[in-house]
Amino acid sequence: MTKRTQIVVIGSSKSICTKKAYDIAVEVGEELAKRNCITLTGGGMGVMEAALKGAKKEKGLTVGIIPWESIKKVNKYADVTIATGIGWSRDAINVNSCDGAIIIHGGAGTLNEATYGYIRLKPMVAIRTSGGIAKQFAGKHLDVRKTAKIESADSAKEAVRKVLSLIEKNRKKKTIITEFDKDMLHLDDKQDWKQVIKQLKKKSQE
Repeated sequence: MTKRTQIVVIGSSKSICTKKAYDIAVEVGEELAKRNCITLTGGGMGVMEAALKGAKKEKGLTVGIIPWESIKKVNKYADVTIATGIGWSRDAINVNSCDGAIIIHGGAGTLNEATYGYIRLKPMVAIRTSGGIAKQFAGKHLDVRKTAKIESADSAKEAVRKVLSLIEKNRKKKTIITEFDKDMLHLDDKQDWKQVIKQLKKKSQE
């Protein structure tokens, strides 16, 4: 059985979501569902609601990963609700649970998710034309390490096409090691790092 691709759509909550960003998010959800992807969001309103709404329109499977304890606190378009109960720390769960991410508009919360995705080398595409954080970081790296560029798109269709292409390339890599992993293991030189990769592969085969 082939695993379905899980895409998280991150972006503006209702308080700062523009009509343009909302409409783009609906289209992103539609495009993801047409490609049999599972659409994930933070389960709130604004871009989160719009993306799930679009996915449901095309009969896609939708998931809301919410910061609260109750599964009742989610928008009406979520088929599955994950009530984390950990507040905004749930942003990490959103990104950990995806194969790739699409960024639409957004403010500080969206940047938090994008930063985590950057650390974890998640394929990310920002829709530049939606404004906000997406416009600010489309086509850029988030720090001097330049580990993974946030790709830029001008439309929902382009964003979905690009993120799926990036995911396909990632799947061909047997082991994804991040700069963050290296820092945590206090590894500086390539020889030591190659040894760790060998050990990881050995353990996976046991």
